[in-house]
Amino acid sequence: MTKRLNFCFFGSSDFSVPVLRNILKKYKPEVVFTLPAKPKGRGQKLEPNIVYSFALKNKLPVLEIENFENFNFKFKFGVIAGFSKIIPKEIFQNFEKGILNIHPSLLPKYRGPNPIRETILNGDKETGVTIILIDELIDHGPIIAQKKIFLTQKETYKELEERLGILGGQLFNEIIEKYLEGKINPIFQDDSLATYTKKLSKEDGLLRLEENYEIWDRKIRALNPWPGTYIFIKLKNEIKILKIFSIRKLKEGDIKKDLANKLKIGEFFAWKNSLCLKICDGYVLIEELQLQDRKKMNSREFLNGYPIGSFSFYEFNSNTK
Repeated sequence: MTKRLNFCFFGSSDFSVPVLRNILKKYKPEVVFTLPAKPKGRGQKLEPNIVYSFALKNKLPVLEIENFENFNFKFKFGVIAGFSKIIPKEIFQNFEKGILNIHPSLLPKYRGPNPIRETILNGDKETGVTIILIDELIDHGPIIAQKKIFLTQKETYKELEERLGILGGQLFNEIIEKYLEGKINPIFQDDSLATYTKKLSKEDGLLRLEENYEIWDRKIRALNPWPGTYIFIKLKNEIKILKIFSIRKLKEGDIKKDLANKLKIGEFFAWKNSLCLKICDGYVLIEELQLQDRKKMNSREFLNGYPIGSFSFYEFNSNTK
């Protein structure tokens, strides 16, 4: 039986769903606020976001809001998880117990829009979730609760997003009644320890030959499904994007010495019917990929259609015409 604590939930991202799903095991929000549907696909048909669909499926009242101009609702407190919209002071100050933000990092580390991706890109050995009371600055408010987890450094973005979302919902359930009863004193963040994440673009997903295997691996795990990781190849005198979804590293002993001695950085070769590439510090076996305008496939399937020698690595940079 879920309890009613007179609160609302703000969310509009994939991270919001495991948070809300776990909160619902104990508490039920009065309403879920999410961002409006966006046009998607070739037909540009309006499609509601994942939080809206989740709320309907779970029979929760849900409202799409573009802004807070006519926000006249009254709740004891609010909860945000992946809402992607700043709530102005004139709104959050009207909540008796404020609005709590469930953030997927160990604040003050990784404030901003991409804490999960930055965690993977930087090769961190630990991360966690932090629940803060929001103020006028981004991810700046005092800390109500925090929980740490350790990483295998093999997690993909989607795996870590789900894990942290579950953890965030569980932590909320553990602390919310204590917070409402005044048994938790929020602790101000140490701004001198703050780090900030940035918005990403498709250009951030380009894999470069001068980057070592560890960087390739981190990028591929962090930046899929968006913005995606890719290289350029030259195929039949055309430059094509080759998306790369998973790789593994070949050992020196896996490759015959005569082949290894001939290979140059940026050269493709086949090993046990799989597509491989020499980069600055070794050899990458490309497990799953997608050629521009084609479906996703494994490298064996790719080589069946495009044998070694029919394409080459294309070094694309700002000086390339």
